[in-house]
Amino acid sequence: MSGRWLFALPLAMLVIMAGFFGYALTQNRNPADIGTALVGKPAPVVDLAPLRDGAPRLSSADWKGHVTVVSFFASWCAPCQIEHPLLLRLARDGVRVHGINYRNKPDEAKAWLAKLGDPYERIGVDADGRGGVEFGISGIPETLVIDKSGVIRLHLRRPLTPADVTDAILPLLKELAK
Repeated sequence: MSGRWLFALPLAMLVIMAGFFGYALTQNRNPADIGTALVGKPAPVVDLAPLRDGAPRLSSADWKGHVTVVSFFASWCAPCQIEHPLLLRLARDGVRVHGINYRNKPDEAKAWLAKLGDPYERIGVDADGRGGVEFGISGIPETLVIDKSGVIRLHLRRPLTPADVTDAILPLLKELAK
């Protein structure tokens, strides 16, 4: 009699796990909306080799004194291609945009930018993904807005949408420019 309840234990665990997963799947949670612990904190220190031959390196010192949009991208990333026109638009509108070429062969990134257009004032090469780790990147594309003091003000963990640009990024840039 004392050990009979042990036969029901796996069934009880299965019911509890099914309830947990069922609850999680029905709450309309979007993993892309997960925030980042770095918002409101100084951008990590990075010093990346330039993508363009003869161009200056990209370092965290470049973000001091300027409001900057930083985009992690790669030529092999299909969502990066989808959001690319929005980055071109930002650059065309005078927004300072820096790129971090994430785990991508430089020659492939250069060809990709030559084909699609290059919105980046500076591009650093993060060949081993170490810079991405410092920024807490979970995938690409991801976009950050860094204020004049080098503090991260926005971190989007998804491809940019037109609504992101008009409703979040441009108003934030306007506020940070004051």
